[in-house]
Amino acid sequence: MHNVKASLKNNSLIICLLLALVVGVSLGVGLRNVDPPFTKRQIMYLRFPGDMLMSMLTFLIVPLIISSLVSGLSSLDTRSSGRMGMRAILYYLSTTLAAVVLGIVLTLIIKPGEKGRGHDDGNVTSEAEVVNTADTFLDLIRYTLQK
Repeated sequence: MHNVKASLKNNSLIICLLLALVVGVSLGVGLRNVDPPFTKRQIMYLRFPGDMLMSMLTFLIVPLIISSLVSGLSSLDTRSSGRMGMRAILYYLSTTLAAVVLGIVLTLIIKPGEKGRGHDDGNVTSEAEVVNTADTFLDLIRYTLQK
């Protein structure tokens, strides 16, 4: 029993990550065919946490990769750092290319967000859009992190 508690405590981050993954996938599958369909405001509220996560990841990933490459190369001697640096750059570029290709292919196959988006009929109206305080607050947070 003590080993089980220690194992759960040591792996709690992985367990929470897997649990969040299962909850996210099940919510995505369950909310995909909601009747009546969501309004634009409801979709915006559901989309906000994902937008924030993507913005934070964008800000974190590149500096982490560059700093880890620089710190790893600085600990090597000059002769082996040339070879190792070239391998690291080639590895980074190849994995980035693979991630981009995979992302594009999966986006074309899955077409995320298409199910919840309403279809415009092409008519342009000159009505003023009512601004909600919550919309303004969420836009302020969203666009502050993107810049």
